[in-house]
Amino acid sequence: MGPDTKPEIRHVDLEQLEDRFKSFLYAKRGKVTNERLALLRTLYTHNGHFSVDQLLDLMAKNEHSISRATVYRTLDLLVQCGLVKKLAIEDRETRYESALDSGHHDHIICVDCNKIIEFFNPELEAIQDDILGVYNLKPVKHIHQLYGSCTVPNCPEKKKSGQT
Repeated sequence: MGPDTKPEIRHVDLEQLEDRFKSFLYAKRGKVTNERLALLRTLYTHNGHFSVDQLLDLMAKNEHSISRATVYRTLDLLVQCGLVKKLAIEDRETRYESALDSGHHDHIICVDCNKIIEFFNPELEAIQDDILGVYNLKPVKHIHQLYGSCTVPNCPEKKKSGQT
């Protein structure tokens, strides 16, 4: 998501997500706060891969006051709870995304504009499983990220990020 890109708004059962997060917090003897719940709602009502700064901006636009430290602590808790995925991108700021409705996917990252594209390729998944089988391993988890440079002349995303 570029700096001028508006995230797509989606609809989910926020009450169910909040109940799951509250149960997790109660079990860890953590505090259930309005700020934590507002961050969860923000992540789940907007589709995308968000940096901490982008989340702070979205929260401010929705008139939620939250500190940077609270965002980091809450994101760590949401990752532990399984509601959010942390996406570490080489030489880039960490991004966060919803963990529930996207299913397994891999990422392509444009090195010019930082655009993140999700993809799933069953043939690639089968090749990965075959490679593991050669070494007598069973698949448990993988993180697949492809990095590329845009070849489209006058890429609108490059223009937005000032990379023309």
